[in-house]
Amino acid sequence: MTGFEKFQQKVKDGILSYMPEEYQGAMVDIVHVQKNNDQDRVGMTIRKDGQTVAATVYLERYYAEFPEWISEQTVFKTIAEEYVKAQAELSQIKTMADSVKDYDSVKDSIRVQVVNKEANQESLRHCPKKEIEGTDLLAVFRVIFYNNRGKECASALITDAIMEKWDTDVESLYETALTNTVVQAPAQLNSMMSVFFDSEESLAPEEVFREEGLYILSNPQKSNGAATILYPGLLQSIAEATRSSFYILPSSIHEVLLVKEVNGMDTKALQSMVMDINQNEVEPQEVLSNQVFFYDGKEQKISLATSPEETKELAGNMEMASAGYGGMETESMEEMGR
Repeated sequence: MTGFEKFQQKVKDGILSYMPEEYQGAMVDIVHVQKNNDQDRVGMTIRKDGQTVAATVYLERYYAEFPEWISEQTVFKTIAEEYVKAQAELSQIKTMADSVKDYDSVKDSIRVQVVNKEANQESLRHCPKKEIEGTDLLAVFRVIFYNNRGKECASALITDAIMEKWDTDVESLYETALTNTVVQAPAQLNSMMSVFFDSEESLAPEEVFREEGLYILSNPQKSNGAATILYPGLLQSIAEATRSSFYILPSSIHEVLLVKEVNGMDTKALQSMVMDINQNEVEPQEVLSNQVFFYDGKEQKISLATSPEETKELAGNMEMASAGYGGMETESMEEMGR
């Protein structure tokens, strides 16, 4: 039994001692939930007698974030407090989720999310999706829920079963979702350097690439910001304003990085950097792609920056490096930004 498995069992056996009185005698379960990139997450549910819907609190972060010298009691108390909050919010969300069956009541809350095609074959098996031409990505659709303060608090992935109830097709769903996403999560451009200095004033397209370095494309929420690459005319407006083509580096599902095309740029080095960061710095469920994309301003289209053969070679090098057979030397984002 691993350390994390022992932690799960301790939580299951002891959490009720830290829950409010009404939870005494409730059923505690450890559950496995499939997230983006087919990642398995371990959660805990507490179901009172007669309760039909129970919140899920994921345990990985508690196991990873609390130092060993923190007492078990402190950890359990924190989990219990956050569970009570999650359950209260879930009750509100459940009421909203019941409205999903009615398309007219939720159509303004549908948004686009961009995810990796290969990594989500299982989790998206029964979901509507649209391939993004020239990439290894898919556009999928989520309904956004808001709390009583008007803030986004949760979302639900739209399934084929839901879409059938709505009597709509993928293209219509995509058009509606993209229109909503552009308005509700507008594109935001920042230079990497400005973020380092805690200044995130948004840039206009013509201000991009004025200086060498990386530029961040996301949204004000910093959530699922990679979808901005789909916004009608956005990439082309950058290309025309800067009179340049550029590379798109998938930083995560929440943002992408843009770097101007210059003579002699090593696209394999760019991809090596993306692959290394995905492997070592990005949460598995937030990885977008190991590819690098190229936006051609003249052709007005996006494509893969490297060939399948080059990608396979780079992946092999990464595996060898992980196994200890020497390694690729990849530049950091700071170095790329110089």
